[in-house]
Amino acid sequence: MTKTISRQGERRLKGTPVCRGIAIGKPFLFSISETLTPETGVPVSDVEAEIARYRRALENSRLDIERLRKQMEHEHVSEGSAILEAHLQILEDPVITTDIEKYIETGKNAEIAFLKVISAFQQHFESMRDPFFRERFKDIQDVARRVIGHLRHTVRISLAEAPPGSIVFANELSASEAAEADPKNVSAFVTEVGGLATHAAIIAKAKGIPYIARVSFTGLTFTEETTVIVDGRTGEVIISPYADTLAIYAHVQRQLSLHVAKLEHTATALAETYDGLPICLCANVEAVEEIPLLHQYGAYGVGLLRSENVFFFKDTFPSENEQYFYYRAFVERMNGLPIVIRTFDIGGDKCFMGRIEGSDEPFFVGCRAIQFFLQEKTIFKKQLRAILRAATAGDVSVLFPMVSSLSELREAKALLQEARRELHKENIPCPEKILVGCMIEVPSAAVIADLLANECDFLSIGTNDLVHYSLAADRFHQTTSSLMALCHPSLLRLIKMVVVESNLRGIPVSVCGEIASDPRFTPLLLGLGVHRLSVACRYIPLVKNAIRCISAVESVELARQALSLSTASEVQQLLEKSYRDAVPDDCFYNF
Repeated sequence: MTKTISRQGERRLKGTPVCRGIAIGKPFLFSISETLTPETGVPVSDVEAEIARYRRALENSRLDIERLRKQMEHEHVSEGSAILEAHLQILEDPVITTDIEKYIETGKNAEIAFLKVISAFQQHFESMRDPFFRERFKDIQDVARRVIGHLRHTVRISLAEAPPGSIVFANELSASEAAEADPKNVSAFVTEVGGLATHAAIIAKAKGIPYIARVSFTGLTFTEETTVIVDGRTGEVIISPYADTLAIYAHVQRQLSLHVAKLEHTATALAETYDGLPICLCANVEAVEEIPLLHQYGAYGVGLLRSENVFFFKDTFPSENEQYFYYRAFVERMNGLPIVIRTFDIGGDKCFMGRIEGSDEPFFVGCRAIQFFLQEKTIFKKQLRAILRAATAGDVSVLFPMVSSLSELREAKALLQEARRELHKENIPCPEKILVGCMIEVPSAAVIADLLANECDFLSIGTNDLVHYSLAADRFHQTTSSLMALCHPSLLRLIKMVVVESNLRGIPVSVCGEIASDPRFTPLLLGLGVHRLSVACRYIPLVKNAIRCISAVESVELARQALSLSTASEVQQLLEKSYRDAVPDDCFYNF
């Protein structure tokens, strides 16, 4: 719910902060006008010409997306490049190609054929009632709007045309719209719809564009003289600020720029506390284009490769060879640094609907991750074989997600051994030994961490899902209260429990969830005994700076204090004060 706070002549709106930063500029109202499309019949003699017109629209859309993808690569926005690559795959989907052409052959004009097929597809997606799946359909809608634009020859306003200093106001932003935004011109995004898990949010963060979502535009009016301030730290949008307000934010903006420059300057320094404790700081990656940034920032390796990205937006599970080449591309670019490949994590709130290779029968993944793939052993074994084959090119470990019982872990390990034996029999090279890890993402896994640690080489705590399943917190509709959830005493105790059991058995434990990327939690995690962190590449300098500003001894005392507190609010206050004292110049988090 958006809150409005008014001073005379100054209006303040409150939404959900998505990407941190301060922006001062002029409003740029962005929307796409949707016009009604008349349904017209197409004579049999004109069907081929109508299909050709549709194919031209597809090709023009493909050229648009390819141009944007190359722009993302040029800007080193690997997350955006990967999303747009998925958009290109959507344009190859039979639903977008042959199905619509068949509809045109019945005598419908291309626009109507396209809209009817997409509408039916939308109903199918919405019937799943799944947040992750609905987000996937937004990408299809994004592509669909582009195709319709080319069919209608409509003049479309692009964010690439936004003038310098633009504060973009939009009902909602798609991935490609955010990708078109030039950070030199677009200072911030403000939307009525959206959140932390959207593809537009991912691209905004990668570009460093401040973004606030869930702001109500009701009653907003702008003139050419209107100035807007966006505070992506607090989620506040200030319309027509007073001179003193403007002066304060201009000063904060300069402080942020200086802090970013400092972070870039020290990005390659060692990740160790000032009293000499080395920390293994790794990267979470989704696209091979992120690997150069990992090297640039001096990361120890990849702590989490999300392997499921190999098949999102495809209608079949990938073959063993497809996966092998996909994983090998990552391993080769690591230049000898270690990489942890997490096996497919889909199902539940990460849905996939499609076909198994060699079958025309559709299916829907309902249960999550290891539970599903232990039922579909043929699919799972193909992935394990592909990972083992790729492991001959470098230092590779395998990580099983969403394990909730010891029997699941044992069954997955047995299948890994079976895959290795098969490869040996076929004279296909694979390593004799590969490190095996287990994700701690559900409370049951944390409670039996001692049993799991006995049979693993390492453990990895996924705090996003651990919060979701232990506190019943909605990870797809996060608000500022998500910080409070991460401070919950139960989460701290679960992390400590896992660390203690891992240490007793001499195996390392890492944290790869959202909490690891927030520098305010860095001292706490170190104090709890977590000496391995895995974060998105863009957060490596921020977390490394926090590590270098703290003492290992003081972190242990901080963790002791945090564990003694009774409420999330008390923990949050302790962590914020501690971070202000340790890193006073970080105005991204200290305000």
